[in-house]
Amino acid sequence: MAGLARCQREAEEVAELMKQNLTRALERDGRLSDLDTRAQELRAMGEAFTRNTRAVARQQRRGHRRWRLAAIGLAALLLLLLALGLALWLSRPPPATVTGPRGTPPGGEPAPGPSGSLPGFGETLQ
Repeated sequence: MAGLARCQREAEEVAELMKQNLTRALERDGRLSDLDTRAQELRAMGEAFTRNTRAVARQQRRGHRRWRLAAIGLAALLLLLLALGLALWLSRPPPATVTGPRGTPPGGEPAPGPSGSLPGFGETLQ
């Protein structure tokens, strides 16, 4: 009978170990379910993050493109104004010489008349 009692004890120990293993397995299953749920949530959040970063990058590219176009337009406008100013400056007639009273330039010799000589009495200055 001693062998039977020992076998009974061993069977009870094995049954207890199996119950503990089953309890642990169920706990692991619950934790695995939680981890799976978290992983799905993280995957969804990662996809949303990717979509948002793409949208933000697209908006930044558009903004940079607008600034670039504005800078190019401003540079073209400045070049156009510079070219127009240069064309107007080059097309204007040469400045006339300023003459003082009686046909003499300020602080200088009298200006020659149309015939190359100095203006005399009765001649008009041009």
